[in-house]
Amino acid sequence: MTYNKNSRKILCIPLFHFIAILVMLLVNFSFSGNISKAQIILPFAQEKMFSTQNPINTFEALPPALPGDKYDLVFMKLELELDPLAHYVKGKVKFFIVPHEDADSISLQLHDSLQVENVSYHGNFLNYSRPGIHALVINFPEILLEGELDSLEIIYQGDPPNYLGENSLFTGFHLGKPTLWTLSEPYGAFTWFPCKITLDDKIDSTDISILFPLGYKAATIGMPVKSDTLGLWVKSLWKHRYPVASYLIGVAVGDYQTYIEEAPTKYGTIKIYNYVYSGDINQQQNTTAGLFPVYVLYSELFGPYPFLEEKYGHLECGMGGGMEHQTLTFAGPFNHHILSHELAHSWFGNKITTGSWTDIWLNEGLASYATGLTYQYMFNGFYWKKWKTETIAAVCQQPNGSVIVDDTTLPERIFDARLSYHKASLVLHMIRFLIGDSAFFYALQNYADDPMLSYGYARTPDLIGHFETSSGIDLTEFTTQWLYGEGFPSYTIDWGISGTDTLELSIWQQTSSPSVTFFNMPVEIGVKNAINDTLIRLNPSFSGQQFQIPLTFTPDSLVFDPNLWLISANNQVNGIKDELYETLKIYPNPATSFFYIPVTFPLPSQISIFDLSGRIIRQYRLIQRFVPVDDLEAGIYIITLSDGKNTTHAKLIKH
Repeated sequence: MTYNKNSRKILCIPLFHFIAILVMLLVNFSFSGNISKAQIILPFAQEKMFSTQNPINTFEALPPALPGDKYDLVFMKLELELDPLAHYVKGKVKFFIVPHEDADSISLQLHDSLQVENVSYHGNFLNYSRPGIHALVINFPEILLEGELDSLEIIYQGDPPNYLGENSLFTGFHLGKPTLWTLSEPYGAFTWFPCKITLDDKIDSTDISILFPLGYKAATIGMPVKSDTLGLWVKSLWKHRYPVASYLIGVAVGDYQTYIEEAPTKYGTIKIYNYVYSGDINQQQNTTAGLFPVYVLYSELFGPYPFLEEKYGHLECGMGGGMEHQTLTFAGPFNHHILSHELAHSWFGNKITTGSWTDIWLNEGLASYATGLTYQYMFNGFYWKKWKTETIAAVCQQPNGSVIVDDTTLPERIFDARLSYHKASLVLHMIRFLIGDSAFFYALQNYADDPMLSYGYARTPDLIGHFETSSGIDLTEFTTQWLYGEGFPSYTIDWGISGTDTLELSIWQQTSSPSVTFFNMPVEIGVKNAINDTLIRLNPSFSGQQFQIPLTFTPDSLVFDPNLWLISANNQVNGIKDELYETLKIYPNPATSFFYIPVTFPLPSQISIFDLSGRIIRQYRLIQRFVPVDDLEAGIYIITLSDGKNTTHAKLIKH
């Protein structure tokens, strides 16, 4: 069972834990602090960018969970020494932990290429082992009691390696000046500091200090507290008092200029700390200022900014996209699309984090759809249709692939742009179509504010459960088809007019993947002529289903899914001309296995059976009035009879 700490911050932990931490730290640092209250780029890029320079070592595996990881990480004090000219880290980390059960050892993840200098406990060095599976197993001289707060300290150093083909600590240059930054999602955090990389235990509270060469600036999550110059080095301290997953911790050192913005919302003012490379400040400042309406929009749609008591921020670095480090987004390009996406992660990904990489859509799909919502509600809606059109096209480039990740050992599969971002965002769009705006946005607010999920972890049923609760609609079939199933439908609409103003149509569906034989989704069809138009919503339950819709006008054209609610491609609308409709009555009609030709029409004659696309299904000389059709598929057909002098038509509905 996944251990969920619900919404506990360090400020809300039991009082005896808080006092114990203060005593153990010997008041070396305080837990309180003075906390004060565009550009468009389309088509849309993948936010996580992965190097292809280092092929994956197929013999490298994810570190396994060990028996000694059954404890809660309550507090971490991480001290780092970083030089942007050196791809190297020296660190000291102090953990405060609460065991889930009596234990004489604990385990952490730490890449085997990093060296541990020592592990200390209450001032004494401890025995530890490195079993060769990227683990650090620490043995205690006495039993750690279940539920009792305790602490230990680890000193380590090394060159952070590639893992599963990816870097987590990057060094490089910007305009000839050295830079260093980290990007640990999904599995990289343990390549530069000891931690848990499992998605079941957030660190309730953190202090991070960085020692770096004079002439640079450093940045990380949380609130800056102080900086001290120590000869040719500077030591800066940050405090973060919200729970954080290890992969959401990021650090950077570089030649930065800084500026602070304030974005007012109805819940309070968000303070935004920005770190940009020297020389870029005017351009980047224009872009970040353009996000002010986004802070307001997201607060209206999702609730208050989750880290309002601290900060938000942006840091420029050399990555190709962006990364939602908690309270401080790292980004290469500063543009509306990337920055609005990463900001949305504050609610979906940071406040509530996916409880498994199989469910990464909870992070990336929600953040991607949030960006789509900015195109709907901002810029006078100019980019909304463009966003939907391009996102649908991106998903339908390939016929297969599920939103739920089927191989979490590959970062490129977890962060597949087509599936985890684009398709996931459109699945949310379709849920909105199914349940309506009111229930959809009410569910998102309740999800973001759920006390069992806030500042913790969620799985797919948690979000779907909120949609079902708010709407009263069972989404089991929908999630089976659209989240776990693969592919998308293509629709063919055959239509015509019978009588005066009765629209008759059949809806055919073909799926791109055999994993789903029929996507059971409502469809919208726009019906219009030069003067009138209307929108009809139908619920086909099988391919070839026929509908008769009375109208108050005679249409001349139909448009399938005019508001772009559906993931679909290669759709066709085929009209049947009026003169093809009934000049001959046949019976029974609808027919199941046969129909009769009336005695008023002479035999023998030539009979032709057409489908609604005009394709001849059958043609032969008819010498009897009984016509078998039991082998025809269900649908609408046109029957043509000719005796050489006269030709007549009938429409047949085959059940």
